[in-house]
Amino acid sequence: MTTVLVGINDSAASFAAADVAIAHARRTGATLRLVAVVDHEGAAHGLAAEEALIRGHERACEAALAHVIRRAEEAGVATEAVLRHGRIASRLLAEAAACGASMIVLGRMERPGHVLPGIGSHTLHVIEFARVPVLVVPADFVPPV
Repeated sequence: MTTVLVGINDSAASFAAADVAIAHARRTGATLRLVAVVDHEGAAHGLAAEEALIRGHERACEAALAHVIRRAEEAGVATEAVLRHGRIASRLLAEAAACGASMIVLGRMERPGHVLPGIGSHTLHVIEFARVPVLVVPADFVPPV
């Protein structure tokens, strides 16, 4: 059985990517590996405000994972989910290698100031260093039923 890794956060783009991955897994019988990463690089460890911000990011990631797990279960798709800490692209690539993912699915974040219009630095890093195909899904994409 193949595994498709899906990068998850609490954005519309992430949920669109998850919907595409769920539809793909339903058609192919793949298992989804949902990975949310809390990146706290640059945070001043030990400061209460910074630690509260990290805990807030963890809760947002946990809620996003729970939402996508429910959607996958409704579609009858086998799903595993993990929450990791570290640099987002590096953790996604490490998880893909560890689980033997056949594909990585990411949402395209629309943020000004990124290296390329419409592709954020984390996504660009994953595309550059992935050893498997990477599917980047726009936030407004609706997969066919």
